[in-house]
Amino acid sequence: MVSPLTKKTKSNLSFRILLMSILFLWNTGLTNAQDAVSSDLVNVTSAISTSPLDSSTQNLTESAPLDLEVVAGIQYDTSFVGKKLRKRGQKLTVFGYYRLFGYGRNVTEAYPNLAPYEKAYGFGDGYREPTMSLSVYGRPNGKSTFGTELFMFAPYVGLGSEDNVFTMNLGINFYGQFRTKHGNFGVRAGGIHWYNLSDFTIGVYQILDRFSIFDRTPWEGVTDQKKYDSYFESGSTNAGDLRWNNQAFQGLIINGAKLPGDLSFDLFWGKTQPNGGLTNAINDPSLSISPTLDAGSVPDYLGFAGDNRSVPNFIAGGKIGRSFGRKRNTIFYNLMHSETALDSINQISRKYQVHSLSLNLNLAKVKLRGELGGGSYESPTYEKKWGEALMLHAFIPKEYTKIPIDVQVYQISKNFFNQNGAIATNSNPDIIKDFGVAAGANGVGGQLAQVGQLIHNRRGVNINTMLDLGDFKFGLGWGLSKEIDVASTQLTFVHRINGLALSRVYNPFPEGATSPTVFGPYNRKISFFRGVTEIVQTTDLDPATTEARNKKYFNAVDLQAKYKTTLLDRSLYLFYLGSFGSASRTAEAIPLYNDNSYLFVQYHEFDAYLEVFPKFLLTGYLGIEDARGGSFTQWDLESQLPLNQFGTGIGVGFDWTVSKSTGLYFRHRWINFKDKSFELDRFKGREVTVELKTFF
Repeated sequence: MVSPLTKKTKSNLSFRILLMSILFLWNTGLTNAQDAVSSDLVNVTSAISTSPLDSSTQNLTESAPLDLEVVAGIQYDTSFVGKKLRKRGQKLTVFGYYRLFGYGRNVTEAYPNLAPYEKAYGFGDGYREPTMSLSVYGRPNGKSTFGTELFMFAPYVGLGSEDNVFTMNLGINFYGQFRTKHGNFGVRAGGIHWYNLSDFTIGVYQILDRFSIFDRTPWEGVTDQKKYDSYFESGSTNAGDLRWNNQAFQGLIINGAKLPGDLSFDLFWGKTQPNGGLTNAINDPSLSISPTLDAGSVPDYLGFAGDNRSVPNFIAGGKIGRSFGRKRNTIFYNLMHSETALDSINQISRKYQVHSLSLNLNLAKVKLRGELGGGSYESPTYEKKWGEALMLHAFIPKEYTKIPIDVQVYQISKNFFNQNGAIATNSNPDIIKDFGVAAGANGVGGQLAQVGQLIHNRRGVNINTMLDLGDFKFGLGWGLSKEIDVASTQLTFVHRINGLALSRVYNPFPEGATSPTVFGPYNRKISFFRGVTEIVQTTDLDPATTEARNKKYFNAVDLQAKYKTTLLDRSLYLFYLGSFGSASRTAEAIPLYNDNSYLFVQYHEFDAYLEVFPKFLLTGYLGIEDARGGSFTQWDLESQLPLNQFGTGIGVGFDWTVSKSTGLYFRHRWINFKDKSFELDRFKGREVTVELKTFF
């Protein structure tokens, strides 16, 4: 998959930014410059985590991190990258990886209209991940650096060069730093940067370690059983790509630190993916010109060559704050403003903004994270409304409570809207009706969320903890939330067991897409990046307005068990994940299925990894999914029953670390899914993947 944001790197706007950045960087008088690459470009990290808790899994378990190098957001094992980057006197550094990914499927029982694609064999799985990625970093002098990533995709179809892709995946990025007696300053400009500001403004929801690691991600490295050791100890996996923990941003970023009063700041202007072309970057003139106009010549907003004209579409903002105290507590004021024009002269637009205060406090051994803010959305057809958003997160170590506890409380209004933050804001039907849902969106309406994931129009609490007992590690998460206002008539849940396999069949990003890929015999499933969600329609509606009548309660429970031992002196890892979620008309202590339930979903996943001989591990997986709709959801016309789904996934494979930087990975998965109430909603089949990956 090539992000639509990447296509913007050749725009006139980006070209002007690049040109100004070059002139700025090469003519700025930098003092005390370092011979190393800019800290924005290269940084040796002390932790790796996929958690929303500031390496929260590590906070809960106090485990040692992996030894990794981070280069422009990409993690690499220090053994084969670190030495290159630390070598002095280099003007140009080139490194990267080659990934040959073979994919095959045989869907023996398919959804209608899949023919003739029930069987497919080839290279790549439809997401256009690079076959080869080359990272190039240059240091023309000690004052500035630049970098780019060369993206090569070869499907090996033998039809000619038109099917092969060779491009700059991220454009050309420029970095500069300079130190003065008044403070340190940095500039990033050009192609795509990986950037976070705060959870409420620009950020990404990062799940806990409660996910199966049987299916490899495209950005994983080569670390043999270190991956499973790390997952057992701290919940992190192995060397991967940190970019997925940040938002893709294109434009100009200026930051400063160590200013008088210990102040620091960020300023940015440019585009994130919602501003980058998926939604409203090209506008249909019929949407913004009233059909009743009686002007003699109504412009059609087409260029002289007949091509649609791009309309203004940008995001801007920044933060300012300071650190204080011996423990370096911080407080920041954050701001972001996104605007999309609906005509070529920017007189009519859709826009939303967020203002917030974020803080990080260390009180004795207790860590507090919080953010308080407000946001609004407005358009020609939606009156501007402000909504509050607040979240407080406390990490209490086991010294105080015998076991570590992570507590999160929050309240987020349905009028708080932001497509760039860590909060899912697709629950307000009036905004969604006005704005639409972008391609790749993973939910709409009332979402059944994991413990820790925040959704607007809710007030709730999340609690997580972990416990070590000998060779066992146990995790528990619990969450309860309630809608603040009666809102959406739809619910959404994720198909965790076979969602990845199904999303490879129904690609969420077909060429030219401006809305999600909706598929299935009942048009209820939505394909997003490496996953599938399903929409469930509720039926307890106001008969006059067809709007929802009742507030919904959402409950989630996550269970985890990890076990590491030896079998015939070989490492053996056994992992279990149990997830339960529900939406109900009444509050329940735990997710239940009863007369008040709208929806109940449970997942059970078992992973097994056995070292057969050094550098070679057998892998196994079993997944079970059960989803049931309640009395107040849509029923099948023939069976007169709500949805009653059961799915299984069974997988086997192996990991073979051929050398320190090369690995071969095989996976074979059997998939089976059936809705006992809706006769047409069933599929069965299998898929095979073979991945050869080498770093250089």
